[in-house]
Amino acid sequence: MSSFQKLSDSQISINGTKVKNNSTYISSGIPSLDHIIGGGLPSGSVFIVEEDVLGNYSRILNKYYLAEGIVCKHAIFIASADEDPQEIVKELPQPCAQPLEDDISDATQRTDKMKIAWRYQGLNQVESSFGCNTNFGHHFDLSKHIDNETIKNSQISYNLLESNGLRVNGFRNALFFNLLNSIKEAVNDYKSNGKQDKNILRISILSLGSPIWMALDCEEDSHEGYGQDLIKFMYCLRVLLRDTSAVAFVTIPSHLFDDDHLIKRLLYSIDNAVKIESFTGSSKETNPVYKDYHGLFHITKLSAIYSMVPYVPPSLDLAFKLKRKKFLIEKLHLPPELQETSEREQDDITATPYTCGGFKKKDIDF
Repeated sequence: MSSFQKLSDSQISINGTKVKNNSTYISSGIPSLDHIIGGGLPSGSVFIVEEDVLGNYSRILNKYYLAEGIVCKHAIFIASADEDPQEIVKELPQPCAQPLEDDISDATQRTDKMKIAWRYQGLNQVESSFGCNTNFGHHFDLSKHIDNETIKNSQISYNLLESNGLRVNGFRNALFFNLLNSIKEAVNDYKSNGKQDKNILRISILSLGSPIWMALDCEEDSHEGYGQDLIKFMYCLRVLLRDTSAVAFVTIPSHLFDDDHLIKRLLYSIDNAVKIESFTGSSKETNPVYKDYHGLFHITKLSAIYSMVPYVPPSLDLAFKLKRKKFLIEKLHLPPELQETSEREQDDITATPYTCGGFKKKDIDF
């Protein structure tokens, strides 16, 4: 039991953190996401988001993560090859102290519905929006952006990935090696200046391994070991961040990978992972069952960090919706009328094989 060490007072007093299982946790910026993954992102961990097809919703999650870091005055490291990181921070949502108007309107609508649907008054209230009453983290308004002066005064390091044409040992694609070196320098500088026990280093990597990465690399044979470079980079990143006050938030366009086993191998080298399935362009977009949502939210991996008992999510049937001011992850529920209809249809088509005529329920005339 010597591996369990008591946290120092400096680690406990870090702004925007909490202690759970003797480890420091930070908020992702979305209370519902923090709730379903076990209370937040533990320090020294790697969190992966498998992007949706268009990458719109994964960018929103990344913006929440960066905005939470700016509000808590955490050190931030942003890396991307697809777009300029300085342009990303210009669209970060603005924090709001009071509940959004959408929350108030949603509560009013639920109250009105319960008055009309008197037959459901005796049922337990369904928990739709996770973590809505939590005090951990902040709430943000997507319709407003953080001002430029606040961005300039924040501790943000930008890394626009570009190819330098140099070959390196260990990686076929030099971009992975360059990014890993940049993160290593940021972590070492963080430790040498004595900031390890005073602040959190938030690392954001947008669209890791996208087609832009292969286009920027000038070596022809680098594409052959593309998957190996990705797995090796993720393993090195996890080793680099372990036992530090840094957290990596990485988005990956997994739908573009030809190898189905690549993501499964990547899951061995990370701590927590989720997947966004958007309804845009699919048959589910017109399905009445999902009319209130914009996509499904899948939990692909949850690790038990500094704990012998893994965290069990409240539900695995999750869906998300994007409103004008906020992003919500809710428990997926079928509408009552659809549930009742499906049960009746199943009863109607069920035959009774042990009767003489083998008739169905709908054939009985009362």
